[in-house]
Amino acid sequence: MRVAVSHDEVVVRKGWLGRETRYRVTAQIDFSDEEKTIVQRFALGQHEAYTTEDAVDFPNFAFTINNLIYQRPHIRVFPTALAARLFEEELAEEILPKVKNYILGNAATRHPSSYEI
Repeated sequence: MRVAVSHDEVVVRKGWLGRETRYRVTAQIDFSDEEKTIVQRFALGQHEAYTTEDAVDFPNFAFTINNLIYQRPHIRVFPTALAARLFEEELAEEILPKVKNYILGNAATRHPSSYEI
């Protein structure tokens, strides 16, 4: 899995004359062919990857592994620069490592076993 993250400010209209600054985080997430194959083979795509409450684009929306694979680039919009930066850190340090471990862990546990009781 390769990830490139960028962020920028976006000015949006608010009413007739008002404007408001929002903060966009863009993540280009490239899953390896092996990871995509595992997701398809073991039907892992509907597993929830994360939910963010602070985003203004899709608050409280549960993003799945399929969302991360097929909706590229992955873009989220936040009301403050701090919320955008915290999401970027969470994506790098928690969300994507958990997703990668979930995918690879499911592939590793698919070995048959036999035992006697």
